[in-house]
Amino acid sequence: MYTPSEAKALEVLNYHRIREMIRASWSVGYNMKKPTRWDVLLKIWSIVLIASCLASYYGHWHLFIKYIHDIPRITETVSTTFQCLIACVKMVYFLLAPRKFYVLLRRVCRHELLQECELLKFVADLPIATPLRRKVEEIMNRSWINIRRQLLFYLGACTFILLNYFVTALAINLYRYSTRDQDNFEVVLPLPSLYPGWMDKGMTFPYYYIPMYLESSNLYVCGMGTVGFDVLFIVLCLHSVGLMQSLSHMIECSTSSLVPPEHRVEYMRCCIYQYQRVAAFASDLNNTYRHMIIIQFMLSLIIWGLILFQMSIGIATSISTTLRMFMYLAAGGYQIVIYCYNGQSFATASERIPKAFYDCSWYAESREFRQLIRMMIMRSNQTFSLDISWFTKMSLPTLMSMVRTSGQYYLLLQNITQK
Repeated sequence: MYTPSEAKALEVLNYHRIREMIRASWSVGYNMKKPTRWDVLLKIWSIVLIASCLASYYGHWHLFIKYIHDIPRITETVSTTFQCLIACVKMVYFLLAPRKFYVLLRRVCRHELLQECELLKFVADLPIATPLRRKVEEIMNRSWINIRRQLLFYLGACTFILLNYFVTALAINLYRYSTRDQDNFEVVLPLPSLYPGWMDKGMTFPYYYIPMYLESSNLYVCGMGTVGFDVLFIVLCLHSVGLMQSLSHMIECSTSSLVPPEHRVEYMRCCIYQYQRVAAFASDLNNTYRHMIIIQFMLSLIIWGLILFQMSIGIATSISTTLRMFMYLAAGGYQIVIYCYNGQSFATASERIPKAFYDCSWYAESREFRQLIRMMIMRSNQTFSLDISWFTKMSLPTLMSMVRTSGQYYLLLQNITQK
């Protein structure tokens, strides 16, 4: 489909479209592009961040124990602790399987499945070659535009909540440092936590700098530690959607007047070969994420309930808390939307494939052509899907079930607080 120079230019363009994801991944210690000699240092940096996050649990635990009977006081620290745990698990998964993600992303950026497609080579001398290639390029370009939109929204949401937490804490500390006794005031950390004997020493070393580093690391990992993992899913999933939509269009054109009747059987065989490639890629994507993502869904149920509870408390007491929780929900909540919304698009695109086989004018074709159509309708009747372990599928009904369940957790916390 592409000449070597076109393929190279396309790869560079697609990597450029996700440059923010690649940079965010670098900042937390994993390389999405070609392996380099610096990857060992990146792994060490990733391990340091993970260790710092786990060490910050000391402060969260002490805050939880001290205010265990004050539910509104501990909801934010519990939710951020769970969010950090999700990010750390994803970072560890990246450390254990960096090659797998690199290979998958390289195949996507190069459009390898389209370059390997025999059909585009077979029709090169046929009248359908130009309109077919133009349509396939349009479908894939639309997928990349959608990828970029979701990437920018997700990165923006994470950036805003990180800046809100960090800048607020830093501004309060600087104000207190300039207006009070410089060695005797209670500092505010980016995330709610408690370090006994260290919090009332002002901005003196090491009582301020060590907790500030630990909580800042925790905060950064909560936001950027998941960007690479989640955005990579967006890229792989929407690329798969584009491949399935392209395949459906190829199948629909099999009985077009632009394809001579004597070439239609071979044309359909090429479509079947491409279907096998797309099916294998969809299976790889599902196997890569299906078991890992169960932690995200389980903990997000609790996090959503805690955020809704904190927002309800903030409406009556502090509008700034409400705005912060709204930004938190936009970032943390969108993590689940990424999987369910794109998983639904994935399933919908796969459902069009058997319909495309049936909708072409197979009844006017040869016996061999009709036999291929019959075989593929039966084979493609089992559509592709993205699973959440063995429990359910990534889909909009799953998203609605999570919203209802998190609402029940919110009501439970309200009832406990009122009693």
